Amino acid sequence: MVVSPRGLLLAAAFGLAAPAGASASITLAYDAQRPALRIDARGNAEVSWTAGGERRYLLVPPTGRVYPGRRLSGTDVSRSSNAAAIPFRQVLRRTADGRLWALQTWRARPDGPVELRFSRWRGKPPEVTLASAPRSGGELLTGRATFAGRAVPLFSPTPEGKRLRSYVYLDRLIGSGWRRIGGVATRADGSFRRLVGASELGARYRAVVTGPNLGTTLAPDAVSALLPSSRG
Repeated sequence: MVVSPRGLLLAAAFGLAAPAGASASITLAYDAQRPALRIDARGNAEVSWTAGGERRYLLVPPTGRVYPGRRLSGTDVSRSSNAAAIPFRQVLRRTADGRLWALQTWRARPDGPVELRFSRWRGKPPEVTLASAPRSGGELLTGRATFAGRAVPLFSPTPEGKRLRSYVYLDRLIGSGWRRIGGVATRADGSFRRLVGASELGARYRAVVTGPNLGTTLAPDAVSALLPSSRG
């Protein structure tokens, strides 16, 4: 799915800083407005958005590095879809081969910019569970992140081939807003745990997992169901 999340530095081509320690789907831009997505018959994806008053474009090929500034040369063969429920959704499209393609936006780093993230996959999106139990003045948060019936891998490659560690990000609800508790690395079985101290307690909690990258699959990001505090 980074100790600021996973991001795959595509935005660097536009003079944007990439999130540190990121992993999985891929970050294309920050604070993007009006994102759009088109896919051709060969599986090339054109992502566009507005930033600084200009329309920006980036081409994501079926494999390998992305191409800032490039556009599709063929017809868009994708259709708008509601086939999957994913959080932070901006765009969800489907192609005839059964693949789903999405753009999501969320603030992966505490107090950082909103990231525009790209994914493509088949079947159900990743899932993450979350449970809590009281522990001497705090709470123990535990859960498991899975995709396609298996634990999310410990590492995900970027389009450039760099291996990045997979993390789950834990947030607490303070008032009407979410505050980051921290990131925790997943274990080999997809599980994770984090002891929340008294100063980090919230009314509710959520876990966000950055979707893993497996070959040509760039899975979308997932969020657990909202979890009331065990001390509420």
